[in-house]
Amino acid sequence: MIRIFNHYVSVSVLLVLLGDAFFASLAVAGIFAFARFGPASGILAERGIAVGAVWVILSAFLFFQAGLYDTLNFEDDRTNLIRILSALLILAGIGFLVMIAFPVFRMGWKEALLLTGLTFIGILAWRRFVVLRLPFLGWKRRTLILGTFQISRIFEELNKFRHNIRIHGVVDAQKLKEFDLVGYALEHRIHSIVISLKDRRGTLPIHNILACKMHGIDVMEWATFYEKNTNKIDIMNINPSHLILGDGFQKNRLTVLVKGAMDRLLAFLGLVLFLPFGLVIALLIRLESPGPVFYSQERVGLNGRSFRILKFRSMVADAEKGLAPQWASRNDPRITRIGAFLRKTRLDEVPQLINILKGEMSFVGPRPERPFFVAELEKSIPFYQLRHVTKPGLSGWAQIRYRYGATVEDAAKKLEYDLYYIKNLSIFLDLMIFLETIQVILFGKGSR
Repeated sequence: MIRIFNHYVSVSVLLVLLGDAFFASLAVAGIFAFARFGPASGILAERGIAVGAVWVILSAFLFFQAGLYDTLNFEDDRTNLIRILSALLILAGIGFLVMIAFPVFRMGWKEALLLTGLTFIGILAWRRFVVLRLPFLGWKRRTLILGTFQISRIFEELNKFRHNIRIHGVVDAQKLKEFDLVGYALEHRIHSIVISLKDRRGTLPIHNILACKMHGIDVMEWATFYEKNTNKIDIMNINPSHLILGDGFQKNRLTVLVKGAMDRLLAFLGLVLFLPFGLVIALLIRLESPGPVFYSQERVGLNGRSFRILKFRSMVADAEKGLAPQWASRNDPRITRIGAFLRKTRLDEVPQLINILKGEMSFVGPRPERPFFVAELEKSIPFYQLRHVTKPGLSGWAQIRYRYGATVEDAAKKLEYDLYYIKNLSIFLDLMIFLETIQVILFGKGSR
């Protein structure tokens, strides 16, 4: 894992992405070489950079949306082939529309076919090489775990990240005093040592660990290792000192100002563009069930202050009349037919652009929760109140990384992602969340 703008990114994902971009660029160069000896000679060369930039950016965007940068899919050849073909077909269609709208990008059908074919062959060959060959050349970071405090969870959590690291071994806490740590680490070319001990007093071989560090081996605590490889914070097994003394959780004024300005600008443009569709949705809601078009509910926002969130109504009117507040459940009978569609596509959230325009919310941030649930969750989940140090968001790291939550356990899992976002807040991470949110909207992931 490497850190880019405070966010940990898989080396394997970055390598595959750079390779895809290179071979897409190479394909563009190939059609220019072809055109030099054909009827389009001298025409394409004048706009080579523009064509190349658009082709590479669009291909990367569509590959991302197709899940081709998810390490879980790297080793599935059949799935990758289907996803690459689908993405390139969509890319070809978008390219056709771009050529119609912008004459500067126009090219002959032979050049367009060659461009798509060369891109497909190059990227497919690159991915087969990097995924099937490099892992066997020892490029994974060999990791040694000291202690078995989190051992079962280590393998469960890191099974998803098999392209980033290799758990080389685990040393029980009781055997650490007799274990030749330095010799073992050097003999087996260990890259990282992770300390996973619940009680370190009289157990941790400080001098041996220091010697390993002097030999260039990374040494880190479980909490750092967990965050680095899962992009979340282990709230159940960290001390407040880790959050206080560690890096992150620092608000950069420039980032906050830029984020706020972009929120308001995009919210205004979104409301203007969505207005015609909003009128149609409002009509459908009124036709299906009596009651207001919009649904307003109290939520907890920045610094614990309450505000009224706006949504298109997706349930029958007065769904909680006479009842205590409750989370929506799967196949909830209170949800209307148009409401089910709005929830699945996230269109019920669009009126929150008004909340963003008012400065009560952001496009990206922890999901705002109801005061009733906040009061209950703060009693049972450590550090839960920390999620209110930033503006709540329309989308967020927890929303795209974890399914819809309807239990205290789900809330705790989502808080791990929320705290990671708050700790590593950046425009880059917001952009990553925005791109993954498009996947959620297109494929209806996690809706309820």
